[in-house]
Amino acid sequence: MTGDFPQSLSKNSESPALPNLDTLGSSTLYKLCEEVIALREYDKRQLRSLEQTLNKVRDELKTSFNSFAADTQRAYQQLRQETHGEKRVSLTLLNELIETAHDLQSIVAARPSFDDREAVERWSEAIEVESRKLDAALLKQGIQPYDAVISSPYNPALHERVGSKRVEGMGPLLVAEQIERGYASQQPEFVLRRPKVIVSE
Repeated sequence: MTGDFPQSLSKNSESPALPNLDTLGSSTLYKLCEEVIALREYDKRQLRSLEQTLNKVRDELKTSFNSFAADTQRAYQQLRQETHGEKRVSLTLLNELIETAHDLQSIVAARPSFDDREAVERWSEAIEVESRKLDAALLKQGIQPYDAVISSPYNPALHERVGSKRVEGMGPLLVAEQIERGYASQQPEFVLRRPKVIVSE
């Protein structure tokens, strides 16, 4: 019986279970492949997102540049037209001033004796004609008289202060009196020559 024990033990006992190396290796390799695939898909998504962002930025920059180029071209054309227009106006005005200057020189050269009253009156009328002619030439070029508004606030950009005085019923720093009129272009705020004024104290 004793001799049978080892055989019985040998038959009934089972060796410990060993892990299947092939299955374990396949599982690890499978997980590794999954991670690589997932990483690749993630990189693809990131790359697509980056490409979309770059394309969007490129389109925005292109649109912005095209708009800037168009605005610059329009501004250049407008400036060119204004410059040419100003040159034409300047030449026309200069020619009219030269003509008036010649007329005035002729009038001064023909100044009569003050004893001849009729000749003096004709001479004065000729000067008045030239004065009206000069005013018409200025008005033709968009230059018109510019008068200060009495009791309006004194503005150094619009008025030339030549004195001050106290005025009853008027606060300080107001236009109290106009001594000499000014001239302005077609735009009211574009004053070529400020009117000379007295300012209240």
